[in-house]
Amino acid sequence: MKRIFTFLLLIFSFVSFSQNKYQVERLPSRIRLSGEIVRMQGEQDLGFLGHGYEMFGLIPKAPKWYFGVNSYSALTGIRSGLFVFGVTAGIQKPIIKDWLYYDAGLFLGGGGGSGAPDGGGLMVRPHLDLEAFVSKNISLRAGLSLVDFPSGAINSFNLNVGATIKTNTYLANNINSTEKGNGITFFNMIEISALSMNLMNYKKGPLKTDVVVDKDAPNISLLGALLKSGHHHNFYGVLKLGGAFIGEVDGFMMLLSGVGYELPITNWLSIDAKGLVGGAGGGNVQFGGGFATQIEAGVGLRFSDYLFNVSYGNTYAPNGNFESNHIDISLGKRFKLYKNPDINSIELVESDKIKKEEFSFSTYNRAYFSGNKKDKGGRVYDDVFNSIGFELEKKLNNHISIIGATVWAYQGNYGAYAEGWLGLQYYHPISTSWSLTAKGLFGAGGGGSINLGSGMIYQYNIGLEKQINKRWSFVLNTGQVRAVTGNFTPFLLDVGIKLNISQLVKN
Repeated sequence: MKRIFTFLLLIFSFVSFSQNKYQVERLPSRIRLSGEIVRMQGEQDLGFLGHGYEMFGLIPKAPKWYFGVNSYSALTGIRSGLFVFGVTAGIQKPIIKDWLYYDAGLFLGGGGGSGAPDGGGLMVRPHLDLEAFVSKNISLRAGLSLVDFPSGAINSFNLNVGATIKTNTYLANNINSTEKGNGITFFNMIEISALSMNLMNYKKGPLKTDVVVDKDAPNISLLGALLKSGHHHNFYGVLKLGGAFIGEVDGFMMLLSGVGYELPITNWLSIDAKGLVGGAGGGNVQFGGGFATQIEAGVGLRFSDYLFNVSYGNTYAPNGNFESNHIDISLGKRFKLYKNPDINSIELVESDKIKKEEFSFSTYNRAYFSGNKKDKGGRVYDDVFNSIGFELEKKLNNHISIIGATVWAYQGNYGAYAEGWLGLQYYHPISTSWSLTAKGLFGAGGGGSINLGSGMIYQYNIGLEKQINKRWSFVLNTGQVRAVTGNFTPFLLDVGIKLNISQLVKN
């Protein structure tokens, strides 16, 4: 009997220790949309659309405060291609419990475009809104906001309207504990892909007729990213971002969101269709006020969790002089992320069907130091100008990660300048909390009269990373950006912070 008991104990111990155990922290989050009319002097007013993702509880002692990443883009007026990216902080408190709230916040970001009087590109947007929940997860908003480019000539006090969709962010950490954890019950599927978008067969446009360009742009190619999330009964939400790198239209961008439908044919083959709307413009492309629509259909191949998709569709500017066909080619990966809105703020989770995928998000200030060269307007580049950068990172192993990033000017004479990047980062630990890093990236950029040729760029840098705690790290990088065919070759210095957003995923 003793031997049997010992044998059973060994089996029980093996099964117990074969379970993966993690501490999961649930942070209430939201997707926030807003719209407002920005008054302009001597020209049509701008219709401004805002997108954002914001998280509560990043400061445990201040659960009503939120921090997030937001973008704003022109949809109407004459400044298509005016985009701004930045960060938001604010507070939300109830007026009538579980129904009516007030929301006060501040956005700081960089951007510009389409010759708008944006100065150095810094945009400041404080807001004070009332928010009423019409269901458990959806609210409607209205309030007052100020859109101000302090070094430019845009300053407008506005009424804004909008909506939010409640969601949650689940941050995971390894933990050693003898306490039994909860099992896994829910997963949310997301797909992250690198994207090549190619515009051709123009029915209208593509280029403005009142500017001098080097080519007729028979094709415009954009490099960017595609995010799909929230798969439910074959429907999903989609976000698409791209910047031009072929076609002599550097500075042309698109930021679109919408809904798609995917119909599986076999375990590895599917067809899908998407409808998207958003902002586009810049690079002397005839996009009117900036409002853009896309409809497309395509075929997808799946190999395990890796995805390849080709889609064909139509791109249209309803209030501009642009219409074309397009082909999208994307390559990415599918993740099934843990979710359970019913858990407490911190929960112990264990299962042999999960693992932790290490993601992180960084925001940083980038300073560019330029040599004695001239931009497209014949001016010598600023000795130094500053941008705000954002980076999403996925670790592949202990030493290599894949990264996507975007950088937006906010100080200097290049307020419309922006970049998008894809690449790899290498880590070399030098202590338990310090690591040496090295990066190599390629991407697309443009705007602000900076000479990038076709818009294709690459960068290399080295840096240091200091882990402050399990959630935050400090990052420092230096290196160089080079245009493939232009004369922009500045040295760079990045200083910023990194947020660990590691997730539990299904094996």
